Amino acid sequence: MELIKQVQKALDEASNFVVEGVEQTLSGNLDETHGVSPSSGATALAALALLAVGRGFETEQQRGILWLRQNRQGGWGKFPGDKPDKEITKIVGMVLRGSQGGWKAKIQLLSQARQFSDMILSLGQRAVPGLDGPSPEEILLPTILEDRVLGKLPLYGRPVVVAASLLASDSQDGIRNGVQYLLDTQMPDGSWSEDIIATSLSILAIMRKGGYPEGMEKAGRWLVQKQYSSGGWPAFDQLKTWSMGWAVCIFGETTQRLTDIPWLNQAVEWLKRGQNADGSYGSTPPFTHPDLDDTAVALIGLHQVGQENPIGINLMKQLQNPDGSWGTFPSFQGTPPHISSEFPVYIPSVDVSIHVLEALWRRSRSQDEGIWRGLNWVLSQQDQQGAFPASWFEGPVYSTAQALELFSKWKFSWERWNTARRILVARQKGLKFLIQEQNQDGGWGSVVETGLALAGLLRYAKVVPRNVFDNGMKNLLELQNSNGSFKPSYQGIYAKGWNYEEPITTALTAIRALQRYEQIYKGSSLGIKRK
Repeated sequence: MELIKQVQKALDEASNFVVEGVEQTLSGNLDETHGVSPSSGATALAALALLAVGRGFETEQQRGILWLRQNRQGGWGKFPGDKPDKEITKIVGMVLRGSQGGWKAKIQLLSQARQFSDMILSLGQRAVPGLDGPSPEEILLPTILEDRVLGKLPLYGRPVVVAASLLASDSQDGIRNGVQYLLDTQMPDGSWSEDIIATSLSILAIMRKGGYPEGMEKAGRWLVQKQYSSGGWPAFDQLKTWSMGWAVCIFGETTQRLTDIPWLNQAVEWLKRGQNADGSYGSTPPFTHPDLDDTAVALIGLHQVGQENPIGINLMKQLQNPDGSWGTFPSFQGTPPHISSEFPVYIPSVDVSIHVLEALWRRSRSQDEGIWRGLNWVLSQQDQQGAFPASWFEGPVYSTAQALELFSKWKFSWERWNTARRILVARQKGLKFLIQEQNQDGGWGSVVETGLALAGLLRYAKVVPRNVFDNGMKNLLELQNSNGSFKPSYQGIYAKGWNYEEPITTALTAIRALQRYEQIYKGSSLGIKRK
């Protein structure tokens, strides 16, 4: 009984933390406590970009420099608390030394910006599992601008690679064509791909050529808007659609009426407004590139509270790969939000496919043919140990727990007996894998992994020993901070070696597990504290 009380208290505190973040998102003022974790590499590049733009950005540039000095721990890593990384430490050191001198030191620093390109170019080479990017030879100017080479990268990743190639090039024709490519791909809000690293590098690459003050000042203003009050920058803009979709879904599990939770209806309307013209979503409306993972999660949230979205559902069906899977980043025509997504869709992914299937799932025995093809593809990805791989989070627990969540929604159908048999086998193997993966401290590694594992296993509470859940709950309680958030893990994958933490979603994974545990073992309706 004491554990149940502790769970209720933790649930209230975590819920309040998430509600604060949701309300900040709705007001357009998301703070660092609730936002994507700051990045030393991104902060150094952003500060250098503002230095390049020049007059009018001195204060913000110096705040970034101060943040870097304050966050030195024997060097600088790729995320807070990370061990020092040789390349990032080198970049930060150059930026700090250049900021201390006069105008001659600044000119010398900007002339050395090309040295940053080697590190950044690696983002275009096997950036994440499932993406075969350009070869080291192809990634240089002028070859990188050829359609056959750019076509190896999703649209969102092209500006950062072109900009880094520009910094490394001595080809005048290549530089001229590369600058024009960047000018043509700058977003209406001034950014490139809603990405701090891409925008910073694009500024540096274009300023190397000189001119274009209006576009560069617009890009500088965008960077200033994304700077945290502490002076740091995240690697990319916020995951607002992602966190809002999950918030609507997970809080929506506890109520039959939107009016029961004051902010829920506002969040639903926010999601509706953030949808692109073709039905897709990006990470941060309205100018971000489409992402099928964000789209799926937005639709999951809307569906949970009874909001049908035919245009989004139809798009997901249209963009299913021939093998039954779904990728992450569709190609598109137009400028967000007025776009039309199309093939190719880059980086086929188990975790994305699971989320799409959740979004498309109907609560009946009858499913569209695409659903069954998608299910069979996901089932084919399970390994001998029972685990499923993930693209956008480190480790197999992430996808395996969510696969069990998906399989729990399946209903028996004689018409699909072979798939039914495969699902039953996959459930058993997945359950065995997750139970064996539980650590001695009761967790599965990070809070995200523990929250997802517990939530997935609680769907099968009748066949899982009670002590698995009790020990897991105790682990979550130990990792909760005083403000209701949870200990970060920095296992979300932005690109090769550049990990991040998104605290709202981390808290939401814990909340879903806490809610289900309370519901099952207290034997009463869920008790989320409402604001």
